[in-house]
Amino acid sequence: MSIPKFKRKPSGLDYVDNAFELQKDIMNLASKLSARWARIYQQPIDRLACLQADLINMANNITPKEYEDFVTRRWLIIMSRATLTALEKRVMDMVRVLYMNPSKCFSRKNNKNYTREEATRMLDNTLEDLGVNYGRQYDLIKGVLASDKKKFDKIKKEDISDREILEILISRGIQVMFCNSL
Repeated sequence: MSIPKFKRKPSGLDYVDNAFELQKDIMNLASKLSARWARIYQQPIDRLACLQADLINMANNITPKEYEDFVTRRWLIIMSRATLTALEKRVMDMVRVLYMNPSKCFSRKNNKNYTREEATRMLDNTLEDLGVNYGRQYDLIKGVLASDKKKFDKIKKEDISDREILEILISRGIQVMFCNSL
């Protein structure tokens, strides 16, 4: 027997799965733009959606055992959260454009457009689902950061300066660039 969804606790991969689900939904919504608006909005939105999902995936691949691992993982998650905030702003700008002519966003199988009211209702439902995914992603990221902080506090030995944190991140970045390119 399986456990009902409302009784499940989030697993360690829920924030990764939700990031890719959010990426898919956003890219699907961006594809509804007309050619004129797609040049302006679609490429930056697609890049941000992919970057957010990639940062979360990279953070998930780090198993924090040492101090440097915690710093790197936390930085990636915080960058993902910042990307998610920027993505939300871009998507809201795009949604304003979609609401100007919602009947062009959706079409039936016989290539006829929906009425304005039907299309607006469909767009509202799509955006409601997207909003739920956004809220869930913010909550999952917040939970991961809190969980990592508890683990980090157990191994924390002394305070570290901002300069040392920056040095760790730069050395990790250089290590990843050169080790992955070989």
